[in-house]
Amino acid sequence: MDMELEQERAKAEQEKAKMYIQYLSNIFSQPLMDKPDPKYLKAKKEFESLLMPNTAVKKKESKKAYEWDFDPNEYIEQQNLIEGR
Repeated sequence: MDMELEQERAKAEQEKAKMYIQYLSNIFSQPLMDKPDPKYLKAKKEFESLLMPNTAVKKKESKKAYEWDFDPNEYIEQQNLIEGR
């Protein structure tokens, strides 16, 4: 029962992440009408760099931590400790 619930939660989180990435892709792929805001350009550049595959240039780790940047195994272990397993 708990495993099914965990799987459903994982699927929901995965779908949420897909929807968020799709939203950002749609926002950043639209042509600009006016001179863009510098914050927009910075966010677009950061988003594009996060989507790029790991290369020698990207070897240095980003100092920013995002909610979706986590190790699934650590998350499961943490949940098991909370639930007392």
